[in-house]
Amino acid sequence: MPHASDADDARHHAAGDIAWLLARYEPVVRARCVARLRGDAAAEDVAQDVMLRLLAEFHRGRRYEGLPYRVVVHQVTTWTIDDHFAGRPTDARLPEGWEPAAPDSADEVVERHSLGALLAPLPDGSRRVLELRYLEGMEIDQIADLLGMTRNAVDQALHRGHRALREALTVDA
Repeated sequence: MPHASDADDARHHAAGDIAWLLARYEPVVRARCVARLRGDAAAEDVAQDVMLRLLAEFHRGRRYEGLPYRVVVHQVTTWTIDDHFAGRPTDARLPEGWEPAAPDSADEVVERHSLGALLAPLPDGSRRVLELRYLEGMEIDQIADLLGMTRNAVDQALHRGHRALREALTVDA
């Protein structure tokens, strides 16, 4: 669908007024780069690279027949951002003597305790299936094998447990 600015862009492009086009789209390009790079200091560099790439393509005689210039700008912006992420060094050395921090398991303990307390009032069958599924991370087939149940019985126990949890949480809310 044509945009209101497409005719202006085409006229300036045909007249060779690339400075006008770059000035028009620079804020859009910068905003996309900042959003995609999450405010990273490199966003300004990537936006500058987009502008330079558009300028170089114009000087090479690239005309983008049939495409509105705004589409070209967004495509070149996407390619340049992708190039930025592809070019990240992968062989950077870590500082001498650096050791990763040990994982903090406090959040996991709190989460497991909270989930365990939430499951405690459930009937034994549903509670056991939910514990194996969510606290132990077991798959449905593994639970069925461990408890000597069919897969369908495990699915039903999960469904009953979810329904009971939903009802308990709805009453508390």
